[in-house]
Amino acid sequence: MTVAEETVSAPPAHQQPRVRGAVAIIVTRFPRIHETYVVREINELERQGQPVVLVPLHRGRGRVIHEEAKPWLRRAVYTPLVSLHIIRANLRRMFRRPRRYFSLLGRLIAGTAMSPSVLVRTMVLFPKSVYLGEVLRTRGVRHVHAEFATDPATAAYIMSVTAGISYSFTVHGPDVFVHRLLMREKIAYADFVRSVSTFAKAFLTGLYPVVTESKMEVVRVGVDPEVYEEAAAASTHEVEQPRIFSAARLTDTKAYPVLIDACARLKRAGIEFECVIAGEGPQVESIEEAIRLHDVADRVRLLGPVPQHEVTQLVGDADIFVLPSVIAYSGQMDGIPVALMEAMAAGRPVIASAVSAIPELVENGRSGLLVDVTHPEQLASAIQRLISDPALRERMGRVGQQKVRSDFDVKQTSAQVIALFDRHHRMRPTAAKEIEALNWDDLNVCALGVRRMQRRRESFIAEVTITDGIRSRDVIVKQHYAAEGEVRSPGQMARDEHDTLADLHARLATIAPELTGNIVYTVPQPVLLDEARGAVIMERAPGQPLEALIRNARNRGLAQSGLAHSRLALPLRRAATWLRLMQSVTKSSDDGRHIITAAVVVALRDLDLACAGDATIARWRDRIASTLRSLEASVASRPAPEVGHHGDFWSGNVFVGDRRIDVIDFEGFREGLPLEDVAYFLVHLEQYFAYPFLGRVVPHLAKTFVESYANGQPIDEEMLRLLTIAKALQLLARGGGAERGRLRDLWRRRALRAVVRRGFA
Repeated sequence: MTVAEETVSAPPAHQQPRVRGAVAIIVTRFPRIHETYVVREINELERQGQPVVLVPLHRGRGRVIHEEAKPWLRRAVYTPLVSLHIIRANLRRMFRRPRRYFSLLGRLIAGTAMSPSVLVRTMVLFPKSVYLGEVLRTRGVRHVHAEFATDPATAAYIMSVTAGISYSFTVHGPDVFVHRLLMREKIAYADFVRSVSTFAKAFLTGLYPVVTESKMEVVRVGVDPEVYEEAAAASTHEVEQPRIFSAARLTDTKAYPVLIDACARLKRAGIEFECVIAGEGPQVESIEEAIRLHDVADRVRLLGPVPQHEVTQLVGDADIFVLPSVIAYSGQMDGIPVALMEAMAAGRPVIASAVSAIPELVENGRSGLLVDVTHPEQLASAIQRLISDPALRERMGRVGQQKVRSDFDVKQTSAQVIALFDRHHRMRPTAAKEIEALNWDDLNVCALGVRRMQRRRESFIAEVTITDGIRSRDVIVKQHYAAEGEVRSPGQMARDEHDTLADLHARLATIAPELTGNIVYTVPQPVLLDEARGAVIMERAPGQPLEALIRNARNRGLAQSGLAHSRLALPLRRAATWLRLMQSVTKSSDDGRHIITAAVVVALRDLDLACAGDATIARWRDRIASTLRSLEASVASRPAPEVGHHGDFWSGNVFVGDRRIDVIDFEGFREGLPLEDVAYFLVHLEQYFAYPFLGRVVPHLAKTFVESYANGQPIDEEMLRLLTIAKALQLLARGGGAERGRLRDLWRRRALRAVVRRGFA
C-alpha cells in the first residue's frame, strides 16, 4: 500500500459535535391536514440535530390527524387566547418597557387598519405573543422561525420586539401574493426570510427592494422520496383501467370543476379511466354538483380528508396525477404544491398548470405536462395523451423522480434550513461549551441539540437530542456540582446515580407484566457516564411530568368543580404503584428503626431552622417537638424494614405516559423507611392546592395515592404522621419550597404550617 493510499483510507480526524440551541417553529394551527410538509420538516430537523419547540397559535380541530403529527400533540406549546398568565405577562412588559410596548402596539394598529379582519386578528394575537415570548425565553429559546408570512410571522415579530428573541420566517407564496399588511416591517426586523421558490423571492424583492436586500434565501420545501418510491413499488392496484389521482385543499385556487368537465369529455370519447380526488375545503359542494351535472359519478370519486399514509398509498396506486391550479379572482395562487412533489417522488407523471412557481418543479414535456387547466378540452387532451402512451408515462415518471431526489429531498432542504439557523443563530458560548466538553466519543455523536437547560445549586441539567447523522434520540445530561455539605465528589455523585439507575432499571424489568397490567414501571436507562466531569447521560423519560397534569387541573379550575380528582386519579395511582414496586425490589432484611431516630434528629434541627424565619412555627415549637418524640417512642417497637428511598419523590420527578411510568432524579437515593417517600409526596401535593377554595380536593387525592400505594395492606398511621411532620419541617426550613415574599409562596408556607398543625393537633 502506498502512502497516498494510506492517506485516503485513514479514518477522519475526530471532530467535536456541533451544539445547537432549540428553535421555536410557529405555525398558525396544529394539527392541520393539508400542511403535512411542516411535520415532515420538523421531524427531519430534529433527526439532523436541530431541536424544535412547536408553537401553534391555535389548536387544530380537524377530523383526520396524520400519524406523523400525533407525537407532536403533547409536545406542542398550546396557549389560550387569554388567561391570567397572559394578562400578567402583558402587565409586566407594559410597566417595564412602556415606550416599547405601546410603540409596537401602535405600529401594529397602523399597519393593519386597512383590513378590519386582520386588525382584529392581530389585536387578539398581540397579548398571547407577548406571553409566548416570555415563555420561550424562559425555556432557553433565543430564535423563533415562523411558517408563513401571515399571523405566524406577526407573532414572531411581536416576540422579537418584546422579549428580545431573534426571528425569521418562511414565505410559501400564497401567504404573500394577496395579503401583505405589515410585510415591510416583518422583513426589516427578521434575521432572514426563507422563500421556498425563486418566484416568491422575485415577487417580494420587486415590492420591497430595500428591506429584502441580502435577507431572502431560496430553500425548497421537501419530501422523503424513499417513502413514495416504496409505496409505488408496493402498490397492489390492478390496472383494469388507468387511475387519475388528485389531492389538495379544495379552494378557489384549484379548478376541480374543470377537471370534472374534462373527465366527462373522456367518458363521452369512450376512454376507460377512474378519477379519485382526496381533500376537503370550501369547493366540495361545487365539485359534487359538477359530478352530478356531468353524470360522471361512476368515474369520479371524492374521498374527503385522508390521512397522509393513505394519500401515500393512493399516490402509489395512481397512473397519472393531476393538479388543476389556477389564479383565483382575488389574485391568490399556489406556490410549489407539495402534492406534485409527492406524486413525482413516486414516479408518477403529473399534469399541472404553468402558474406561480410550478414550472420550477415540473418541466413541461419531460417530467409532466403543463397546460391551461381553465380549458377542459386541453386538460382532457393531456390526460388522454398520457393514458394512451404508457411508455411516455414511465419516462416522465423517471425524470420527475430524479428531479425530486436532486432538488426536493427533505433531508437536503432541512440541512439547508439548519445551515441558515447556524449562520444567524448560535447558542450562548458558555452553555454550548458545557455540553460540548462532555465525552461523547462512545456514542458516535455528530450533532447535539439542546432543547432546554436548568441550572440548580447542586447540578446542571439539559435536555439534549443527539444524532449520529442517521438517527436521533433524546437524552438528559445531568452534571453534578460540589454541593454544600456533600462529602462526595461530583464524579462520585455521577457514578452513584449512574449505578442506581442501572440497578433499578434491571430490577424493575424483572417484574412480571401481568402484575402491572402491562404498564411499564421503570427509570431512565443510563446511556453514558463521564465521571471526570461529574456527568451522567440517561435516556429521556417519554411521558409528561405529573406536576404538569396537576397544575393543568388546578389552573383550569377543575379543583373548584370537583373534576380534579377524576382527572388525576389514574396518574396518582400509577405514581403510587411505581413507588410500591420500587420498594418491593429494593427491600432488605435489615432493621431500619435506627432511621426513625435519625429522621427525628433531622426534623428537630429543621424545626429550629424553621422557627428562625417563621413566628407561627416558633410559637408551636414545644408542641411540635413533643409530638415528634412521642411518635418516635410509639413506633420504635414496631418492625421497620429498610427499602430504597428516592429522597426527592414528588410529582415533578414522576413522568406519566400512556403505558409507561418513569421516575427521575436519584442523586439522593439511599436506604430508608417505606413511608418516607409517601410522606414527602403528600406534603408536596398539599402545596399545589394551597390557594383559597382549592384545598377540599387534597384529601381525596391523598387518599387515592395512599390506597394505591398500600394495595390492600394496612398503613402505619403514626409512622406516616411522624414522617409527614418531618418532611413539612424540611421544606419550611428550606424556605417553604420556593422563594419568599411572593403571594404564591406565602400560601404554600401556610399549607406547610397546616400540615404541621394537623400533625400535633
